[in-house]
Amino acid sequence: VETLPTAPTFLIANEFFDALPIRQFTRVGGGWAEHVVGATDDGTLALGRTDPAPLTRLQHRLPDTKDGDIVELCPALPAIIARVSERIATQGGAAVIIDYGDWASQGDTFQALSNHATTDPFAAPGTADLTAHVDFEQIANAVSDGAKFTKVTGQGVFLERLGITQRAQQLAAGLTGSDQDDLIAAHRRLTHPDEMGRLFKVIGIYPEQGSAPAGLDP
Repeated sequence: VETLPTAPTFLIANEFFDALPIRQFTRVGGGWAEHVVGATDDGTLALGRTDPAPLTRLQHRLPDTKDGDIVELCPALPAIIARVSERIATQGGAAVIIDYGDWASQGDTFQALSNHATTDPFAAPGTADLTAHVDFEQIANAVSDGAKFTKVTGQGVFLERLGITQRAQQLAAGLTGSDQDDLIAAHRRLTHPDEMGRLFKVIGIYPEQGSAPAGLDP
């Protein structure tokens, strides 16, 4: 972000924050046990846990979690959002962030993907894509003064507001057979609640005196 020129910033981040490293914690009483990676006696990698301890960054999650619940943090996220939103606040522009996740998300969402299938993240380190769901509350909490964030909106609703169905109908009118079927399937995949329409969420960042990005509610 620091290398960008001094000018209004228009950022679209699609499946960016889900690829950043995370830390995982399990709640134990009023504290949190962190998940850590170690080596077993035969040299293979495996997960373990630290002793539970209070954690300031997760103090606000105590009211909405119980013993055994897992919460994830993305350490790099706050600084990136802070820098982006500072630029938007002072130089103008907007950011639209599209990713899978939720507000104040819970659970073990860490996974490794190889050849479009899940795999053991510790079996062959460096050969698979590592990903985790994005906590949109962490994004909102990191927005700097002078900038605002929108309500989190499902991808399906966001795209419908931008006219995806009308556009798909226009394109489908000139297609037949399998080409038309492929277009209909792609539209469904992006918008339907049972597919990407609800799993993927969208949040916007914009100047305090500006307007929310199209398709999003302030």
